[in-house]
Amino acid sequence: MTKKVLLIIVEGQTEQIILEEYLDAYFTNSTIRFDVQREDILTKWDANKRIPNIKNSVLRVIQSYLKKYKFLANDLTAVVHITDADGCFIAPECVKVDENIEQNLLYTEDAILVKSDKRKEQIEQRNEMKAKNAKTLIANDHFTINRMKVPYQLFYFSTNLEHVLWDERNEIPTEKIRKADEFMDNLSGTVEEYLKAYIPVSSELPYREKMKSSWSFLMEGCHSLQRGTNVPLLFEMIKTDVR
Repeated sequence: MTKKVLLIIVEGQTEQIILEEYLDAYFTNSTIRFDVQREDILTKWDANKRIPNIKNSVLRVIQSYLKKYKFLANDLTAVVHITDADGCFIAPECVKVDENIEQNLLYTEDAILVKSDKRKEQIEQRNEMKAKNAKTLIANDHFTINRMKVPYQLFYFSTNLEHVLWDERNEIPTEKIRKADEFMDNLSGTVEEYLKAYIPVSSELPYREKMKSSWSFLMEGCHSLQRGTNVPLLFEMIKTDVR
């Protein structure tokens, strides 16, 4: 019997480096496939510089993957989508202008620092767009493709993957892959065990309550800038919704 495909949509290659081997070993009944976007779908404008329908955007990503690799909707076990929180739920006043920072944008524990008023406006718009899109996708537990219901769930790293893994929320882009490889080489135990330390909810709750609470927590105050993730819950998602 041919294995079904667990499709993982991610922003960058570092997520694949961190998760692929463990997911392969954990979900032996599924073939793990990563679709690396090399961009953030949740903050991508359409060709006319308008905010697109995010569900349609994600659906196009899934359909494009199926077409490219000649899969059918029925071949999918589920779709897991992982995004960086990027501080998107903070209040506008927490985006602050600081002309003395070296880079154009700097994430801190309680603010996003930028060099100009124009950049502040851009980040506020990005945050508003990403927060709205995230809320839409959180409420969406499946996509219907060719009359087939495919389970779907959005998960997050906060502020981003690098922040959760090695406590650097402003990592140099060219260093990400090298440091991800180094992290995995030095990791004792499993990546699931490591990440569980950063889930901001009680392990005693049922899966669906944990998912709801983990997102509610992220949306409060400056939590979307602070170190946390609900990615380990994807293992429970598969067991709850698929197995």
